Amino acid sequence: MKRIITLIAAAVMMTVATNSFAQLSVGAGYLHAGDQITMNVASMEVGMNGAYAGFSYNLPISDLIGIAPGLYYSLLMCDDSFEDIPGTDIKIREHFVNVPVYFNLGFNVGANSRLFLFAGPTVQLGVASKTTYPALSTTHDNYKDNDYSRTNVLLGGGLGLNLGRFQITAGYDHGMFNLDKSGDGTKRIKRYAKAGVAYRF
Repeated sequence: MKRIITLIAAAVMMTVATNSFAQLSVGAGYLHAGDQITMNVASMEVGMNGAYAGFSYNLPISDLIGIAPGLYYSLLMCDDSFEDIPGTDIKIREHFVNVPVYFNLGFNVGANSRLFLFAGPTVQLGVASKTTYPALSTTHDNYKDNDYSRTNVLLGGGLGLNLGRFQITAGYDHGMFNLDKSGDGTKRIKRYAKAGVAYRF
């Protein structure tokens, strides 16, 4: 994983340094995550909502193709209970840093408008993940207590529209790694849907 992050960071820095047409975008948006957990034949999904914010550079390779590395922070939250049974409330809070490298293919649809498709990998690092049980007044660090992996690689893509200085995007990312480290055969896969707005400088 460290080698993957190092190679991506080196490629991004070299491309930024040699491309005078790089365009900075700063934005934020809505994020929904599905945490699919499979144990033997049983399966459950924990839905989490949140937000993300950060920036990216669009580096044109040609009139149609570009590459957009970025850096984003995301927060996910879940407040739930087991079948509405009193005393079983749980609160989950997760913080991540994401480093996407998206390739994009676009074309102009007006004087100041451009429609584009994007796809590529994202390296994800978990900063914090905690589960709180209010009835018990206890909080668990999921990375230390629950065999939960901090690192992941996502593959995904989506659709975007540039309108003057503003950019609107919607996309989907699928986790490639099993985040469960217990070794008992449990699989834990993350999936993300997102939509946001950015300002292009």
